[in-house]
Amino acid sequence: MSMPRLALIIFVACTWAPGHALAQSSTGDGAREAFDKFVSAFNALDWETFRRCFSDTASLFNPDIPDAVSLHRLDGRHDIERNFRAVFDSANAGGGSPHGPNIHPEHVRLQQFADTAVITFEFKRSKHSVGRRTIVLNKQKDSWLIVHIHASNISLRHPDTD
Repeated sequence: MSMPRLALIIFVACTWAPGHALAQSSTGDGAREAFDKFVSAFNALDWETFRRCFSDTASLFNPDIPDAVSLHRLDGRHDIERNFRAVFDSANAGGGSPHGPNIHPEHVRLQQFADTAVITFEFKRSKHSVGRRTIVLNKQKDSWLIVHIHASNISLRHPDTD
């Protein structure tokens, strides 16, 4: 077994805890469906569906954005919900109809290892910026829950060619 794979298995084993259902699948798969549900809930600013996507012991690294409550690792449901509640509140504060982040994942890669899935993707933030995300999910009973998100944003060097 490779060291990166072993490290991932140890990480997931250490952070596993029962939580709320993100997606259920009778076919035994469902990691991609859970990911799609998470992105849809975020884009729609559906707080209850969104918050149920996370394990109670999840962790998060934020990108450097104004709404982030911290740029250090956040651990556990309370800190993650506090962080994203600020993002949701900011989106809803503009008056008129609220608008979500409008994330359209590109270059999605799903790697599944038994009860663990790693999903990486990119999305356009603006003409000159791209968001990059890694989401780790763990299957707990019949549900896939997010146990970690690592988020970063980059500026494109040559926006017309990158």
